[in-house]
Amino acid sequence: MKKDIKVKKSQILIFGSLLIFVGIIVLSMGHLQALKEEVFEMIRLSFLDNNNSVDKVTDANEVTNLGESATEIPPDSNTSNSTNSNSSVKNKYDYIGYLEIPKIRLKRGFLSKESKYNDISYNVAVSYDADYPDVVNGNFILLAHSGDAYISFFAYLYKLKLGDFAYVTYKGTKYKYKLVKIEVQPKVGVIAIHRPNYQINGLTLITCTKDDDYTQTIYIFELV
Repeated sequence: MKKDIKVKKSQILIFGSLLIFVGIIVLSMGHLQALKEEVFEMIRLSFLDNNNSVDKVTDANEVTNLGESATEIPPDSNTSNSTNSNSSVKNKYDYIGYLEIPKIRLKRGFLSKESKYNDISYNVAVSYDADYPDVVNGNFILLAHSGDAYISFFAYLYKLKLGDFAYVTYKGTKYKYKLVKIEVQPKVGVIAIHRPNYQINGLTLITCTKDDDYTQTIYIFELV
């Protein structure tokens, strides 16, 4: 009887150790994947910087005010269920600009709306309803995942506070934006973007709300 108990305890110990070992491997793989993606991103951004040096930094005084109406967009308009491997598209990204948020150490490129890889499964995605940063009174809208996956590029947006800054580099120009509004909306198939001032160029970042599967958070910036 005692021998059987010892054998069972030994089996439980072995099984438990195996589970811990497997768990460590799984967690390590996710961490390594994130590190690999960060290295690839640095390489891609370096190519972009080398080919498109920043000529100037804009401010709000350089933009002519024409006015604009509110915008509504589907929250998952850029989401697809593509089964292509990320590793197969490393050299197919052709960035047209990048987003920087120093406070959360985010620097991520984005593609044109026409690119097949302009998808939150791969990148920070440009909404099909977005205006590019150089459009007068336009609203540049970006979407990305949040959470723990290595493609969760907006995972730390929740740390932002009103008054924080974001930068978008596009066509040799660097645009500086200030966070002026944070809004949470339910996931109902459409997002209403209510900008405080439609006569100032905007930047809107959209992602799932941290620790909430039923809402998404909208971060609205204005050009300064």
